[in-house]
Amino acid sequence: MRHDPVGAPEPARSGRRLRARSLLGAAAGLAIITAAGCSSPTTAGGTVNETVTVAAIPGIDTAPLYLALRNGYFASQGLNHVVIKPYTSESAELTALQSGQADIAASDYGDIFYAQAQSPDLRVLADSYDAGPGVLEIITLPHSPVTSPADLQGQTIGVPNDQVVSSPGANHPVSLETAAATQVLTNYIGNAALSMAWDPMSQQQELTALAQHRLAAILVSEPYIYAAESQLGAVEVLDACSGSTAGLPLTGYVASNAWVTHNPAAVADFQAAIRQAQSQAAMTGQVEQLLPKTTSMSVTDADLSTIGTYPASTSVTGLERVVRLLASSHLLPLNHAPKVPPMIVNSGS
Repeated sequence: MRHDPVGAPEPARSGRRLRARSLLGAAAGLAIITAAGCSSPTTAGGTVNETVTVAAIPGIDTAPLYLALRNGYFASQGLNHVVIKPYTSESAELTALQSGQADIAASDYGDIFYAQAQSPDLRVLADSYDAGPGVLEIITLPHSPVTSPADLQGQTIGVPNDQVVSSPGANHPVSLETAAATQVLTNYIGNAALSMAWDPMSQQQELTALAQHRLAAILVSEPYIYAAESQLGAVEVLDACSGSTAGLPLTGYVASNAWVTHNPAAVADFQAAIRQAQSQAAMTGQVEQLLPKTTSMSVTDADLSTIGTYPASTSVTGLERVVRLLASSHLLPLNHAPKVPPMIVNSGS
């Protein structure tokens, strides 16, 4: 049955963006998920006794995290007490990390590097999710006057608000997502792309605004792209992760420098389990089968949403691309942007 998103609390095919990052009413309502087992003293390569709490927004990008818990990868590496605590925004996750309510956060690189520029305390444990074709798009309605990227000039574009970071002025990109879209858009309208007007809101609100013709175009991720196409007949205007932004790293797992320093065994075990889960997630059907259980996505949403890639290693070069993009978009200070290599944790496992 087709559901019109206008006025509905969530679309039938709602879930997370890029990340399909806002997997929506589900995030706040999900119970804390725990893996427990026998405990013994913490030793390098042995069993970690303490509980490790991971802050995450349930979605496509964090699917391997839940896969690792479900399949026992954490326990097999020695992490017998892992708790995945759901949050509804990137900033809330990082606040939990800074306050000690979480040990690890699965967060967007825009928020990660912005936080690092303010206070250099974050370490990257693992890459989580990289862009693929069709995971982040500017879309419009059929028969819209916007028929090409050039037609976006002068338009106000709705964008997801769950990854918005501070911006120094009006009409600058407000997130990693909008920075990526702006970069691609410069190929069509030049420097005019740098002064585009972005209107942050939830992705459900974006669909509603598009359906009611209050916005001519919106920037959304999966599964909202699929929802807009199936419910509104929406069409792509621009793939925000194409050309110079193709394969862009989008989210990663981070912890504080202090936690990493004092918990080397837990860090190594977490990294090993996530690598195994990332490799498993790359297999056809693994993520699609898991998403309806960990998010509000339906089986159809999960099956038909476009999914990016789950890297089994962290690319310094890839993360440096993200930093350069954020700096050129005025989201990071050009002369004081974070240095990536010191942030990467290499456990040697």
